[in-house]
Amino acid sequence: MKKTDSAYKICVLGAGLWGAALADHLARRGHKVRLWEFFQDAARRLQSTRRHPHMPGFRLASGVRVGSDIGEAVSGAGLVLVVVPSSFVRRTARALRPHLEKVRPMPTVVNASKGVEPGSLRTMGEAILEELPFLEEHLYTLSGPSFAKEVAAGIPTHLVLAGPSGRRAAATAGVLAGGSILVELSPDRVGVELGGSLKNVLAIGCGVLDGLGAGANTKAALIVQGMREMGQLIERLGGRRETIYGLAGLGDMIATGSSQQSRNRTLGEKLGAGKSLAQALREIPTVAEGVESAQSAHTLAQAGGLKCPLIEAVFRVVHRGASGKSVVKAMGF
Repeated sequence: MKKTDSAYKICVLGAGLWGAALADHLARRGHKVRLWEFFQDAARRLQSTRRHPHMPGFRLASGVRVGSDIGEAVSGAGLVLVVVPSSFVRRTARALRPHLEKVRPMPTVVNASKGVEPGSLRTMGEAILEELPFLEEHLYTLSGPSFAKEVAAGIPTHLVLAGPSGRRAAATAGVLAGGSILVELSPDRVGVELGGSLKNVLAIGCGVLDGLGAGANTKAALIVQGMREMGQLIERLGGRRETIYGLAGLGDMIATGSSQQSRNRTLGEKLGAGKSLAQALREIPTVAEGVESAQSAHTLAQAGGLKCPLIEAVFRVVHRGASGKSVVKAMGF
């Protein structure tokens, strides 16, 4: 990364809730930030009004410049954050290639999107590296319990940055941290990425229990069993089992499985109450990544020959229209 006028020049790709909150946080820490939004009209509105349609009361810091030209957004950046929905990560990485492959020094790229591609079964970091293989030593993933609205409101938040150890990791964490945000380091990028994706599946399961009217005892049991299944999958796919007990596993699971802010928990609650997937999705204004992740987790477990009854039950509720009671049965009741 390089400095410009004593502040890093940062590009945030994706002006959804999380992208806008990160851009705002970084600008308020004194960094120069460009926020890229794919849709031109949305970019112009955000640049003009400084208001986000899904965050009432939020006002984007004046230090953030919003635009829809990806080449202009990344030009001269020392740090690039990818914060688009998981289904657009590969496409965004592909669009980045002509703007990054000949740049020296190479910027640090941080993936802040959570999910697993349904077709390729690649994590977001793996998808980025397939499109941008020259980023091998420059790619990190940012994860952990982090509701965008809380970050935007300055509520204390602890995140994990996973990737190659060394000076680059420490420097990147130093840029991202500050104010209400703490950032710790992990060498287990695969485990952190899978934890950030799989917890969305389990959060849907927690929501299903809420929709059924189950209590805290049942939800606690689901979380424990879900963590075991998550650990099996992460270990089989090359990550570290102990990663599930950190911020990107248990920490994120507690937040998304219990909070009213969680889109995945809310989706599960609607499904548990008997609504169809289509109806539930219509009632949620933003993306619930757990829908695709449930399909991916199901396929990964089958391919690995693993018994993950809870993950399988959530998959059947989401994609096969099974009753929410099947989640309870998968827990042995």
